[in-house]
Amino acid sequence: MKTHPLTDEENEHIVLSLLHQVGSVHDNIAFVESAPTDVTVNSSSHRYNTSTGIKISFHDINYHVGRTQNQRLLSCGKSQPSQQILCNISGGFSSGMNAILGPSGCGKSSLLDILADRKDQNGLSGRVLVSGRPRSKTYKYSIGYVVQDDIISGTLTVRENLMFSANVRLQRSKTKEQRNELVDKIIRDLGLERCADTRIGTHFLRGVSGGEKRRVCIGMELVLSPSILFLDEPTSGLDSSTAENVMKCLHKLSREGCTIIFSIHQPRYSIYKLFDTVLLLSSGHTVYFGPANGILSYFALQGFKCEEHDNPADFALDVIIHCNSRSSTVLQQAYLKSVMCSNTENFTLDDQSFNEIISRSRMDEFYYVCIRTLRNTIRDPAMAASQIIVATLLALLTGLVFNQMQATVETGVQNRLGAIFFIVVNQIYSTATALEPLVQERALFIHENVSGYYRVSTFFFAKLICDLLPMRLIPSVIFSVITYSMTGFQVSFSRFFTYLLTIFISTVFGSAICFFVASLIPIFVVALIVVVFIFVLMMIFSGFLIDLQSIFPFLRWLQWISAFRYATNLLTINEFRNLTFCLTNNSHICPIQGEEILGQRDIPYGNDWDMWKNFVALIIMIFIFLTMAFIQLIRMKKVK
Repeated sequence: MKTHPLTDEENEHIVLSLLHQVGSVHDNIAFVESAPTDVTVNSSSHRYNTSTGIKISFHDINYHVGRTQNQRLLSCGKSQPSQQILCNISGGFSSGMNAILGPSGCGKSSLLDILADRKDQNGLSGRVLVSGRPRSKTYKYSIGYVVQDDIISGTLTVRENLMFSANVRLQRSKTKEQRNELVDKIIRDLGLERCADTRIGTHFLRGVSGGEKRRVCIGMELVLSPSILFLDEPTSGLDSSTAENVMKCLHKLSREGCTIIFSIHQPRYSIYKLFDTVLLLSSGHTVYFGPANGILSYFALQGFKCEEHDNPADFALDVIIHCNSRSSTVLQQAYLKSVMCSNTENFTLDDQSFNEIISRSRMDEFYYVCIRTLRNTIRDPAMAASQIIVATLLALLTGLVFNQMQATVETGVQNRLGAIFFIVVNQIYSTATALEPLVQERALFIHENVSGYYRVSTFFFAKLICDLLPMRLIPSVIFSVITYSMTGFQVSFSRFFTYLLTIFISTVFGSAICFFVASLIPIFVVALIVVVFIFVLMMIFSGFLIDLQSIFPFLRWLQWISAFRYATNLLTINEFRNLTFCLTNNSHICPIQGEEILGQRDIPYGNDWDMWKNFVALIIMIFIFLTMAFIQLIRMKKVK
């Protein structure tokens, strides 16, 4: 890229060309006068849009980002100014391919999120209008937004993912046949027929390609028939051929009237020529806003001439990045004085409206989220098969180590206490396997909740009923049947039922802890450390490792929040009550009663309530942690 001095003839030709382009810009951005009326999202038509395109304008957008909590700690609380990400950005997009272009860190994604109403309002000023009107509270539920990372359920097929989006987001008036027809149309239009019944893929399961996965994410937004579709770096992570195919699909949709707005870093020419409008940013300032085919003429007028056969996008970014910083400043100032900039001030309010319809049933949401959760649970080997295998192996190990314990004084007491403690510890600790899937699902929940797929309560109860409880019940039954028969605990149906119930409730408690921590901490390694710390703390104060009366008084209260203590007390009372320990197996001399052991361990056993109050304590702790998890899901920061 070189800068050449221009002759008078060249300047005159460029000015005439630019004026022609500016006329096109004016026609494109002065859209308020021709905006459609009574636009309704989710019409009964199988077209993706119900109009010739919704227009969105933005005026004097400024966005500042303050320091994070970690940055404040590292700076020892010293006062530092906030960073300005966007500075007085104005413009508008109508139906077609609208690109927000610029180098890394220029504010592309921030502007996209602001237009999609997905940005924290702190530090944000300016106006965003849709068809000349302010956005409503339900605006973001009626648009499409495709995130940069492909956030999608990997255990479902392409068709199942699209149907899930259609089932939970479309109006109740849509029949099952209409939804199927719409999904079939999306599959055809996005070229997904070959992989329609192929699973997306997980770490353990090979699935569709990256380009197909990206198109599925786009399709899940198209079920809404959105008038506006936002995409954050739609070509990120894709090879050149796949990226071009994805952009051609978007170009086809834009020609049906959809307003497509996307951020993109450095597109190849075959992709760039699909763009209708380009907003070029540099360090949060507008450098160019107008038709994609007018950018070279504009840069040439500013003294930056593109060599023949250069990619316009590469050329523009080279000018901004590789030239001296003065070049970027010159371009910013030139834009502020240009006709293009003055035209952005022509947006006025009118009587046009963008009507959103949000009509869905809680029960419908709950049903479809439950179906998907069950499919995920059954199909994911890390969540289903591994849980059963681990439970079986641990049960066999426990049964072999504590095989057919005798009721003798010398070994019977110690072995039974050891078996009870080991069983409770490994059952609660084994629930940590549920932590990683919960942390991974956090991003999916945030995206779908913000996009209006379902309510927080729907996700919470579906996850609880169709995932956490079933995946704790089945392994608990397997473990209990094997261990109870192999270890030689007292043979009684009521005692076995109490044993099974205690094992199940203990694992549910562990899952509740994991659910809460996963909702609180997005990093798996950190979340695992926190969970293990909580378990270790409770295990220490269970009463099995140390006499609770010998520790510091100010620490003794921790025994009352130890789930290990309540679970071991339950199993100890269940096993030792009405049990006699003899000197040998065949001896009639039985000097020790089980109740004496309970008394020595300060475990009340006088009546049934002494045993079942431990069960109630576990239930209360489960309820508390699940409630905190639910509150955290509501409070979770879902905007950037």
